[in-house]
Amino acid sequence: MPNWDNVYTEKKVAAATPSDVLINNVHLLPEAGEALDYACGLAANGLFLAKKGFQVKAWDLSEIAIDKINNYANENQLNLSATVYDLENNSVNIKNKFDVIVVSYFLHRESLRKLYDLLKKDGLLFYQTFSNQQYNKQGPAREAYRLKRNELIDVFSDMQILFYREDDVFVNTENAKLGVTYFVAKK
Repeated sequence: MPNWDNVYTEKKVAAATPSDVLINNVHLLPEAGEALDYACGLAANGLFLAKKGFQVKAWDLSEIAIDKINNYANENQLNLSATVYDLENNSVNIKNKFDVIVVSYFLHRESLRKLYDLLKKDGLLFYQTFSNQQYNKQGPAREAYRLKRNELIDVFSDMQILFYREDDVFVNTENAKLGVTYFVAKK
C-alpha cells in the first residue's frame, strides 16, 4: 500500500482533475446543497463542486493532501473544508448527511454501505473506480481493489440507477477507459 503523504507531496491541487463520472453527468446534480468528496486525494471533485456553489466536505487519509486542499480552498475563497479520516479503519460518525457524494478510485468494500447512510433522501452517489479486469496494466493488480462485475448495482440495489457503465474490451468508443466502472445512483 502506498504512503499517501509521499504520493501527494509533489502534486499540486490546481492540477487535479475531476472524475469523468462527475463531469459527464453534471446535468444530474442538484442546483446546490452539501457534498462530500470521499477519499478525496487532492479533492478535484470537491473543488469542482465548490465552484458550482456546493458546501463541500473532503475526507482523506493523507495529512499532506488535506493541508494542501484547505490552503487552496482558503486562498480561492471556496466553500470547502477538508479533514483527515482513515476511511478504512475508523467508523465515520457524522451526523449531517449529504446531497451529493463523489468517490473516485477508492474501494473499501466494508464501508460501501456507509455511503448510502451518509446520503440524504434523494441524494446522489457518483462513483468511479477500477473494474474487475485490469487492462494495459492500469490500476491495481490485486482483485481486492477492483470491483466485481455489477458489484455496485448489487450493493446499492435499493437505489435508483441513473447511469452505469463498465468499460471493457467490448466498449468501442473514443472516450472509453478500459477497466473502469462508472456509477450514478439516487437514494
